[in-house]
Amino acid sequence: MADVRLERITKRFGDVVALNELDLHIEDGEFFCVLGPPGAGKTTMLRTIVGLERPSEGSVYVGGTEVTDVPPGERNVSIVFQNLALYPDKSVYDNLAFPLRQQKPRPPKEEIDKRVRDAAKILRIEQLLDRKPARLSGGERQRVAIGRSLVRAPLVYLLDEPLSALDALLRLEMRAELKYLQRDLKRTLVYVTHDQVEAMSMSDRICVLRAGAVQQVAPPEIVYNEPANTFVGQTVGTPPMNLLPLRADHANGGVELRSQSFAIAGRGGDALSALAARAGQAVQFGARAEDVRIGQDAAGSPLRSRVIAVEPLGGEVIVDLDVDGHIVKAMTPPGIQIEPDELVPLSFDFTRVHVFENEGSAVYRAGGEAHLSISAPA
Repeated sequence: MADVRLERITKRFGDVVALNELDLHIEDGEFFCVLGPPGAGKTTMLRTIVGLERPSEGSVYVGGTEVTDVPPGERNVSIVFQNLALYPDKSVYDNLAFPLRQQKPRPPKEEIDKRVRDAAKILRIEQLLDRKPARLSGGERQRVAIGRSLVRAPLVYLLDEPLSALDALLRLEMRAELKYLQRDLKRTLVYVTHDQVEAMSMSDRICVLRAGAVQQVAPPEIVYNEPANTFVGQTVGTPPMNLLPLRADHANGGVELRSQSFAIAGRGGDALSALAARAGQAVQFGARAEDVRIGQDAAGSPLRSRVIAVEPLGGEVIVDLDVDGHIVKAMTPPGIQIEPDELVPLSFDFTRVHVFENEGSAVYRAGGEAHLSISAPA
C-alpha cells in the first residue's frame, strides 16, 4: 500500500503561509495532479511529502505510516525536481546509479547494474548510458531524471513541473510516456504542474491549489464541468470560463439575473432555490466558451453583441465578444463567416451554465436541465 495522506498541514515561512490546513488523501496507485499558479504552494507540498520541509503543523502519512519526523532518505519516496538536478560530470549510467550507491547498505554491484539497465530499457535510453548530460536533448535529460527515481523502486514518485522546460511537441510526447509508465509501474505518482492541459490529460484526479489552500479535488471531467468556484472555473479550461457580473432578483414568481443589456430568467427546479435566496445580491454567471451560442445558433435571443476579434485555431474558431464591457469568448466550428465589429445574436446553452456567489463559490449548476432562459431586461 502506497497511499499518501496529509492531515491539516500548515507550513509557514516567517509571516508567509505557504500551506494552509491542507487535507489530502492520494490513493494507492493513483496518478494525482496538483494544479495551481506560481506561489500556490505546489512545490512546498511536494517537499513536505518527501521530507525536505517539516510542516509547522499537521501530519504526513505514506503507506499508512506517519512519516512527519522521518528523514527523507527513509521515507521510500523519490522526487524529480523541475531543474532535473543531473550531475554534469557523470555519465547517464552513473547518474542513474548514484542513488543506489548512496544507500546503506549499498546493493551489490551486479544488482545496481541490473536496476540501472532495467530502468534505461523502460525509458528507452540504453544507447545513452555512456553520454554526459550536456550531450543529451531536453527529452533525454528528462528521461534520465525520471530513471534516477525509477531505479530506487520507491513507494511514491513525486514530479515537480518536470516538463516545463520542454517545447510543446516534446511535452505532448512526454505526457503520454509518463502516463504509460505510471500505469506500467502501478505506483502512486504525484505530479505538480501549472499547466491545466497536463493535469486534464494525465491525471486520475486533480487537486486545484490556491494560496496554499485546496479549492477542489475531483476527476478531471468533474473539475471541468462542475467547478467548485470561479477560481477553478478559470484555472481549468482553455479558454477560461466566461464570467459575467449580474444581479439576482425575484421576478414573476421566479428569479431573474439582470445585466445592463439582458436578463436571464429562471423558473422551476429545486436548484433555483439557491438563486432565489440571493435576491438583491451580486452574482457571477459562468459559461464555457463551447456553451456560448452566437449567430444562427442564438436566433431569437434579444441580446446583440459586438465582435471584437476572431481567432482561427485550425479545428475551431474563438470569437471574442463585447458584453456590457466584458469580453466573452465563444468557441465555434471552423469556417464561420463573421467579422470584427459585426453585431451578432448571443445566447447560452442553459443546460450547462453556472452561477457563483460574487466571492466565488458555486450556487447553481444547470445539471442538464434548462431552468434558465434569456430575455430583454425588465
